[in-house]
Amino acid sequence: MGLFSFGKKKSDGYIIKEIKESGSGLITAITTSKKWGEDFRLVCRSEEQISYALGCLDYLDSMPLEVEKRLCKYLVRYYKDFEQFLDDEQKADMGTVNEGSVLKLIRIRSVIVDDHCRRDRVEFHIEGGCKWEVEHGLEITISDGKILYVGAFEDYGPNTSRLAYIIDKYGYYDPDKDMNTNYVDKDA
Repeated sequence: MGLFSFGKKKSDGYIIKEIKESGSGLITAITTSKKWGEDFRLVCRSEEQISYALGCLDYLDSMPLEVEKRLCKYLVRYYKDFEQFLDDEQKADMGTVNEGSVLKLIRIRSVIVDDHCRRDRVEFHIEGGCKWEVEHGLEITISDGKILYVGAFEDYGPNTSRLAYIIDKYGYYDPDKDMNTNYVDKDA
């Protein structure tokens, strides 16, 4: 793994603490999210994408209220599908899960941008965790203010054939299904 000395460079109010390159060539820039805390990762294919990833993080940190409300609704759906697998102690630890409390039960660790993200709009997906599904975690895919995917982390970046396939095969949220794959409404 390579490590580039980046110092403490500021960009749009964010400070990049360091940049690492993995053996696979992915670039990870470490910063602090205003909403999600320290050691937040921006994962990119190249160093040139870091400024774009910072813009995506800024969107995530200051998400419009309408989009955040939809996100909370989708997160509660994700929780409700998995609630049946939790024991009483886990449920008690989380308390009442609703749209006003669900953000306290997730941890977003990374904004991921790749070559499929269009530069004329804010497009990214995030990797994180949630208290109700610790094995597969959480992924949220956003494009131009629209939430395209909320569910287990499967690396569904915007404009990818993987995301298109999952939406084509499994669709969007359906309250009549026993378990969903994507917890987003079709016209989100």
